[in-house]
Amino acid sequence: MKHTIHLVVAFFMLSSMVSCKQNKTANIAIEAIDRESANAINPYFTKDQKGNVVLCWTSQDPIDSLYRLKYAIYNTINKAFNEAVIVPSSAGLTTSPESMGKVAFKEDGTVIAVFGKKIENAESPYAGIVCYSTSTDHGRNWSSEKIIHSDTSQNVGHSFFDIATLKNGEVAAIWLDGRFGKAEKGSALYFAKTKNGKEFGMDTLLDKNTCECCRTEILADDNGNIHIAYRGIAFPSGMFGKQVRDMVYLSSSDYGNTFSKAKTISNDNWQIEGCPHTGPSLAVDNQQVNAVWFTAGGETGLYYTSSANMNSDFKKRTLLSATGKHPQMTTLIKGKLAIVFENTSHPSMKVEHSTMKMDHSTMNHSSTGETSIILQILKNGDKATTIEVTDGKQADHHAVITSLNKSLLIAWIHEKDGKAQINYSNVSDL
Repeated sequence: MKHTIHLVVAFFMLSSMVSCKQNKTANIAIEAIDRESANAINPYFTKDQKGNVVLCWTSQDPIDSLYRLKYAIYNTINKAFNEAVIVPSSAGLTTSPESMGKVAFKEDGTVIAVFGKKIENAESPYAGIVCYSTSTDHGRNWSSEKIIHSDTSQNVGHSFFDIATLKNGEVAAIWLDGRFGKAEKGSALYFAKTKNGKEFGMDTLLDKNTCECCRTEILADDNGNIHIAYRGIAFPSGMFGKQVRDMVYLSSSDYGNTFSKAKTISNDNWQIEGCPHTGPSLAVDNQQVNAVWFTAGGETGLYYTSSANMNSDFKKRTLLSATGKHPQMTTLIKGKLAIVFENTSHPSMKVEHSTMKMDHSTMNHSSTGETSIILQILKNGDKATTIEVTDGKQADHHAVITSLNKSLLIAWIHEKDGKAQINYSNVSDL
């Protein structure tokens, strides 16, 4: 079953000759994606086996009110998206913007949809599973849902997952897993990948102490390496037993058969016994590993750092924005990086804690009532250009970004008058 996307692509031109730290305000005419849905939320960009850009999102059916996963392929000739494909088995999926439904494409064209579902359990309000469904005919028919993790407990949480297509054509996934319960602090991080078929193999434990509700990141680079980032829980010496929740990185050079020892991206020492609901983002450019994240350890805000390669230590962090949150990053040509995030004019940001509902089923997913989408271009690690994509008069948040030849595609959640929709823009000449 397919629905048509009514989409107006808004283009705006940026001067190719920009000075460092130049601010720009973009006047963009924006139309919504998926107008026929009751609500459209949680955009996510990926690419298919041919390198075409694909946009995924979570759509609420106006008839039965259930949310389902949709995706559509971008047509570079028409500069518009093709018809939307619906994943039927995703009906009733959870709607956290930090753990949205996603699709990945194997080298042979098999589409793998991954999504979370809540388990009704009176003893555990956070109980849930991570499911996947496959299609071998371009989304026309789908398999029944299967559980990705070996633990099938009905009273613990499995969520906050990410997926990536590896250089060998298989698909890998990570997720946060509560199977150890109170025996360990926080959740555990698990990894699994497909093997010579359509199903995921046995899962592998990567870390036992992770923040329970922050987005995870898995990235496969052009050299076949796997990069993973997440918010960990640690008890550093000298902190008098207090826990900190800072970003952690690990990698694999053999397609996930073995992994490096986890290392801290930045020693922010954020002392918090709750979940900020904002995860990291990675980008790899010529072996350099780049990371952006939100923290309130030290001065609150969004930070950037890099390491020369996956075996090197990360450099000292650099503040990008004191009022930003939920960053996403991608690479550009000529060694540039592009970062999008939501921004509030309020200097003191509200931090969301783990007492929130695990499935985030309420409509308002933003941290404030009025937020704008900001695009920053970094060159050699320094801010080169800052672009105001939206005006901040409504709740615009959880933006995502991907590169398309010499331009960028940006999508985000836009809330107005009790309705959520996905807005979209194309930024060129960067």
